[in-house]
Amino acid sequence: MTMKNSRINLYSICLILIILQHSLARAVVVINEVEPNIQQHPQQHDFTEFVELYNTENGTQSLSNYTIVFYSQTSNATAYYVKELDNYSIGPHGYFVIGTSHLNPNINFAKVKDNIQNGLVAIALYYNLSMPIRKDDIVTNLSLVDAVVYHKYNETYEKRDVIDTLIPGQDFIYEDSNFSSGEESIRRCGLIPLKQNQFVLGPPTPGSANNCSVVSKATPTAMPTTTPKAIANIVINEINIENNRSYIELYDGGRGNTSLDGAFLVLFDGNTSAAYWYWNLTGHKTDRNGYFVVGRFNTSQYESPQIVLKPQFGLNAVALYYPQSITVNSTMMLTTQDLLDALVYGQNPNISSTLYSLLLPNQKVPLEDQMKINADHSVGRCFGLKKRFTAGYRQMPLTPGRENDCSGSLPNIGINEVYTDENMQFLELYDEGSGFDHLNDITLVVFDGEMGKVVYSKKLNASISTDYFVFKSDSKMSRLFTEGHSYAIGLYLSPQMRWQVGTSIMSSKNLIDSIVYGWNTDTIASKQVTDVLGNPQINATTIPNFNVSVGRCQGEMTQSHNMMHRNMSSYMWGLASPGEPNRICKDRELLLQQSKLRINEVDVNLQPGHDYEEFIELYDGGQGHVPLDGITLVLYDGARPKAIAYSLGNATNTEGYYLIGSNNVRKVAIDTYIDSLHWMQNGHDAVAIHWGYNTSFSSSMVETSTLIDAVVYKFLSRKVYPEFTKKFGTLQNPVIGSAKANTSISRCYSTDRVDLNAFTLTYLTPKKPNMCPPPAIVINEFDANPIGVEFIEISSKKTHFPLSKVSIILYNGTGDMYRKIDLDGARTDAHGYYVVGTANVEKVDKIVNITGWLEAAGAIALYYGISKQHPASVSSQGGLIVAVTYSVVKGHNVSQSLLQLSSRNKTQLDIMKKSKLLGHESQSVSRCTNDNGETVYNFTQDTPKKPNNCPTSISSTTPVTTSPGAPSTQPSTVSPQLKYSEFFINEVNPDSPGHDISEYLELAGPVNASLDNLTLVFYNANQENKAYYILDLTGYRMDSNGLFLIGSPNVKGVQLELKEHIQNGPDGIALYNKSSSFFSLYTPPKQEDSVYILDSMVYTNSRNSVKPRSLMSLLSLEQQEMILEDDRFNQSHDESISRCFSNLTSFQTAFVVTHMTPGKPNNCVLRKILINEVNADTPGYDKAEYIELYDGGYGYSPLNHLTLVLFNGNDGKAYLCIPFGFNQTDKDGFFLIGGPNVTNAHLTIIAPEGFVQNGPDAIALYQFVSPESMKTPCKDRNMTQEGLVDAVIYGSKQMDSLMNKLLPNQKIILEDKKHLTGDESISRCVFQELTNSAFKLSYLTPGKANNCSISNETVTTLPTPRMSTPSPTLPPKLDYDILINEINTDQPGPDLAEFIEIKGPAGKDMSKVILVLYAAHDNKAYNVTRLQNKIKASGLYVVGTKSIKDADFEQKFAGFLYNTNRAVALYDYDRAKALLSQKNPHVTSTGLIDALVYSNHYSFTEQTQTLVKTLMTNGSKTFIEDSSFLKGDETINRCSNQSRTSSAFVLSLKTPGRENHCPKYPHGRKIQLRLKNADCNEWKTNRTLVELAVVQIALYINNRCNKCGFSSGYIKIEKVMCGSVVLDLTITASNKTQLDEVHGYYKNFINYTKTIKIEGKSFEVDQTCFVSCIDGNVRPRKGKKKSGVDAVGIGVGVTCAVLFLIIFAITILVYWRKKRHGALGFELTRFHDDDDDDGHDADDWTGGKPSFENPLYGKLSSSD
Repeated sequence: MTMKNSRINLYSICLILIILQHSLARAVVVINEVEPNIQQHPQQHDFTEFVELYNTENGTQSLSNYTIVFYSQTSNATAYYVKELDNYSIGPHGYFVIGTSHLNPNINFAKVKDNIQNGLVAIALYYNLSMPIRKDDIVTNLSLVDAVVYHKYNETYEKRDVIDTLIPGQDFIYEDSNFSSGEESIRRCGLIPLKQNQFVLGPPTPGSANNCSVVSKATPTAMPTTTPKAIANIVINEINIENNRSYIELYDGGRGNTSLDGAFLVLFDGNTSAAYWYWNLTGHKTDRNGYFVVGRFNTSQYESPQIVLKPQFGLNAVALYYPQSITVNSTMMLTTQDLLDALVYGQNPNISSTLYSLLLPNQKVPLEDQMKINADHSVGRCFGLKKRFTAGYRQMPLTPGRENDCSGSLPNIGINEVYTDENMQFLELYDEGSGFDHLNDITLVVFDGEMGKVVYSKKLNASISTDYFVFKSDSKMSRLFTEGHSYAIGLYLSPQMRWQVGTSIMSSKNLIDSIVYGWNTDTIASKQVTDVLGNPQINATTIPNFNVSVGRCQGEMTQSHNMMHRNMSSYMWGLASPGEPNRICKDRELLLQQSKLRINEVDVNLQPGHDYEEFIELYDGGQGHVPLDGITLVLYDGARPKAIAYSLGNATNTEGYYLIGSNNVRKVAIDTYIDSLHWMQNGHDAVAIHWGYNTSFSSSMVETSTLIDAVVYKFLSRKVYPEFTKKFGTLQNPVIGSAKANTSISRCYSTDRVDLNAFTLTYLTPKKPNMCPPPAIVINEFDANPIGVEFIEISSKKTHFPLSKVSIILYNGTGDMYRKIDLDGARTDAHGYYVVGTANVEKVDKIVNITGWLEAAGAIALYYGISKQHPASVSSQGGLIVAVTYSVVKGHNVSQSLLQLSSRNKTQLDIMKKSKLLGHESQSVSRCTNDNGETVYNFTQDTPKKPNNCPTSISSTTPVTTSPGAPSTQPSTVSPQLKYSEFFINEVNPDSPGHDISEYLELAGPVNASLDNLTLVFYNANQENKAYYILDLTGYRMDSNGLFLIGSPNVKGVQLELKEHIQNGPDGIALYNKSSSFFSLYTPPKQEDSVYILDSMVYTNSRNSVKPRSLMSLLSLEQQEMILEDDRFNQSHDESISRCFSNLTSFQTAFVVTHMTPGKPNNCVLRKILINEVNADTPGYDKAEYIELYDGGYGYSPLNHLTLVLFNGNDGKAYLCIPFGFNQTDKDGFFLIGGPNVTNAHLTIIAPEGFVQNGPDAIALYQFVSPESMKTPCKDRNMTQEGLVDAVIYGSKQMDSLMNKLLPNQKIILEDKKHLTGDESISRCVFQELTNSAFKLSYLTPGKANNCSISNETVTTLPTPRMSTPSPTLPPKLDYDILINEINTDQPGPDLAEFIEIKGPAGKDMSKVILVLYAAHDNKAYNVTRLQNKIKASGLYVVGTKSIKDADFEQKFAGFLYNTNRAVALYDYDRAKALLSQKNPHVTSTGLIDALVYSNHYSFTEQTQTLVKTLMTNGSKTFIEDSSFLKGDETINRCSNQSRTSSAFVLSLKTPGRENHCPKYPHGRKIQLRLKNADCNEWKTNRTLVELAVVQIALYINNRCNKCGFSSGYIKIEKVMCGSVVLDLTITASNKTQLDEVHGYYKNFINYTKTIKIEGKSFEVDQTCFVSCIDGNVRPRKGKKKSGVDAVGIGVGVTCAVLFLIIFAITILVYWRKKRHGALGFELTRFHDDDDDDGHDADDWTGGKPSFENPLYGKLSSSD
């Protein structure tokens, strides 16, 4: 061995020892104990929680570089607490405790309480993180030292990210709160990190040694198998041993069918503490209800036991063991080791102290009553499943194998109050001061009143701290209480598992209390419900219309503490009072009076200097002198959580008014004086009156449970905070105030509480009747034809508008009134309509049972507020709202007095004449708009409660017959001037990565068109299709490009900001031509609203989502597919749902998922998708046929615009059509349609004789995107080139007629079954569409790269293949002929001579190429350039600054190529031209030709991962340009023709416009790799397998040489030999020293590699040879291999020190010798470049270091 090699080996040995020693140090500190302090009562805090670390070594261990992280699965497996432990240390075998201050003095670092959460939680310890972990980061196992994952519930979880990442193949630790009577922690009893079985439950010991008495006393190195979770949940539930019906009952909590394998039941004698009987329960399990009975009976009254029990009388104990370290037998002594549960029982209080002191420390023993024993009573559990907890047992009747009967031990708790408002529900329990302080064992059950089925159950894990417990409903319970149903609520002392939703197990057993109630007498609960749970039913019809509850009034307020359980007569209605004595039981008369109080007038004065005149007026409905003590006025701030409360007093005046103000308001006395100016804000705010005093109201919460009345108003547009919207969102749209002086918001149209439709703007009238204008309603349509239907339709602009004080007056032709119809109490419907008519009118509101009730000629008039003495003639017009005159018989004119009701005095309408002209029997008169925008009435078809069917154009000469008082409003009639169908949804981004900060929705329509009366509604399909966001577009317009952008604040160009996130799906969006006042939050879309839909869509972000058929039907999307937009399979960083194929509305196929273009034209450049492989004829019954599509290797390309059509060659007709819906290609770009035997098919087609005919036939891929083309039946489709994307024609003979229809002038693919052994397929080998010659017959490769290495002259003459389908780890050879050839990004001094060189065929038009430069910090482009000119004759094209001589494209600015974390990419102009129209576009692979991601330093490369993933092929790395490699300047040179892979490049001298300097290989050495279990025929015919094996060898060598840049390009593939498979290779280098080192690394590869995995299959490596493997006569290893861990001991430090001194001395000696010769023997191998500009001496070499740190091999980052 030479001195040089000796130095290398010494250095290597020392380095290995140091690294190994350093890696072992990382496992010195482990997580030793965790106390999450899981509370039985959620209202308590976790004051004693902690995490303890342990130092396993004798020396003090620094905690610098250690980080502890808490992860929660419920928050998407992200970190919620991170602590770096710098500046701390642990002493020898010491402890480090992180906990709350309550643990003092045992803690080392104090944290806040409740930091260790109780869900599925992981605590992880890291060492020497390369990048710091921050809060909300996703879970990672990089640099992980130790971890523990636990949960307080023993449940199965679908999402297991924290488990799979931190402790793969293991399960969480069940932190059972019932494990012991006290607290318990998760403690380590072994020293192997990252093993869950090293932990057990036991008493907490922070800062001291763990109690591991359940295992060996020796220092543990491994933990016995822990108790199975199922066994750990078994408890002793009931015993009866002291009579001849003795038994022991076990219970698993109701899970059922739990295996008891490994469990033992043992009986102990109380006198001797020794066992006298035991049973091995292996082979048994609990029954379906969770019970297992061991015992015997002398009567058939009870169920037969599973095992016969031997009775033993006296003072005894029953114990349940799961033995791990003990042996169970009939002579064993009492022990607590491996003990699961135990119970000591007897009749004598003087029980052996050994039994209960050991088994049940500090607990009482449940003594049996002899009298009850004689009456067949047992001892059974009544309270909880906590183990070894005697307080939960009671004496009870025998119930073996059934639920325990605890009726004699029920707690004194009752249902005290029930509140079921639509916005909130609560249930209040009361214990009458009995001191029953916990509810852990009580289950709340809700039953359907009619069916008696369980609809909800909840275990009450809580306590009663102040005699009351208020349970607020969760989301599941809140959906139950709806009008029109009856319900029953029961409190049971039994496990929740018994009450499964949907079961009918209603029972009075263990029933504590119950209540039955309904909404009215029409929703009465069934007799079986009332008989068991309470009779009679409490009905809400007795409750007035304000927020009240049903509460108990007997028992709660008495001193007898005698709550009358299950007594319905003890309940009354009244004011809600959660957590305090029921107000229900106070003076009901006063409550009734106060319930009629209303906010009557509000003056919010905007006039400067007049704020002192602001006031609020209350009105009691005219009662007078109503006391206001206990009434509070609350002002709510809509912009933030703020409220101000004022307690009122005294009483209303004689007229019923009460005034609150800041000064004398128009000389009117103030009842409550506000000593403040500006005391009322200008809105968006609310004024409310409540029961209660000002001290009862929070300054930061909206309270609705005590609400009497409220009004929401606004003068200014302000952002409203969520709580305000949630509480007051049901109050319709706010009242819009006015800045005019002397104007107030006044109640006019209704006395109903919380009714904003009741208000309008009027003149100020404090303490006087309001001056109300007529309501904004119109006569919208009427039909006075007695032959058909007769009706009058009234329309209001607002939904549910009150019609109180409105009357319909009907006049005959002479002007006399003949009928009056009062509408008091009526309201328009959800669309603003109200219909009066005969019974045969659809959806009529008020029926008139008189045929011909509308006379043939006359007038219809609406009046407001007229007296009971109605006008007898039209001469009295006071209170007139609107009137219409008409005649249904030609020649029947009306009097002039009737015409005076109209504003223009035109002639009356002649319905009969017009009706005959229209040709319809049923015609009405409808309110419309003429071409001049004027309101007119016109003849149309009947459309009651629907938009009027107005003509598209109406002449201005059409008679107008409206009255002067008629308001100009027609809320839901389509205006003929606006074509609302021209408005549509153009683009949506509902889900952006991270925190959804880039969501938006874009509308398209006419340029600058008004969006008035348009509304966007967002629906949640997961929440019963309810609306979660309503957006009013009134007041906005389209921009000059015909677009309107609504989005998050960070979306550039937003015209309207989103106040809510667009949900991810499955959800729907609808654009309505209807005012927002017609829509309500939390309600689903109505079928009748579908006529107003302009456009709609339904989408999802998960391919596993269930199709919401009901929502799609309601949004006019029947028989369509959901749009899939899944960010996990994104095309780039983010994408959107973009309209590309059609402007037809409510048409899902018009959209495609592509790159975002908010405010710009959509990016509709689609990836090329072609037919890639066809297997049309398989052996047997054609069950394995398939057709494969391919997108060129991009992956996740949408297919919704494509349809596959299979044609019969004989008649040219289609025989099968396959639409793809919103499917995508897979991650590698494939989509496979196959028969039932194709296991990896994405879409399976089942047909009796195969779905692909044998031919001659054709398979064509079409783009069908119009509804008409998609509706064409498959059998009616003919061959056509219209919409044709790709096609393949195959068969056994040439058919020109078939070819000419699809692929004229081409030849058919001739199938030859004898061409290959076995089955073969038609495989694409050139990525060129509509080219039959692009295919070959080859081996089957479904879902994988096509095998194009087969000679195939029998098919047809084929060109040389230019493309082969890429594998996941090899770069695809796409059909592009240009490549990035050289890049110079970093120069010494100023970067004045940067350039990019591209190579390609001479004369190539470079205007078809786009050059894009990306930055990694935001993954966006900082330079986008369309190139010009053509490639020169040299085949090279240079982009550079003016310093670059003869540059083909000049960049104006020096330094245009940034140095750190960047990328250079070339794109096809035709496929990616959208990049030119975007500012800083996000990185994309669409249209990508070639790319390289680079940096100038290793430490920064983690930032480049997105660029690498998007632009480079799988397995590529970030290329490092290290400026220290060469004395002068260096560039990144291409030395291989593989595209989009960093391994094709090396560092070398710059050669712009000239041939690259690539390493020459004068030295090579033969190597071989033998794979024992490989199929030689397969490897010989599939070169991809060979290339992948070579890649793995190169990766290994590159890692061994410290990421020196060695790649597969330095290994030449010579041949493949059989036996089994031997790869004959040549490994190359530039000099012998390098070759020796690389060859040594290859020997290590053989020595340490047992198997390699290629395309999912493992191949066994022959480790006996690295050359001459056929003979097997060379073995690379000598001597005995030593364990790395065994080799490291105390002598590591000494050995390294000695080696280092020797090497140092030798290095000094060699250094001086080399320096004298001008070079260092151990320096980096460099070029000696005398001319930095032209590099003429580039082939001269200096140095000879046996290392691969050579600039020609480049450097690839290790962090990639």
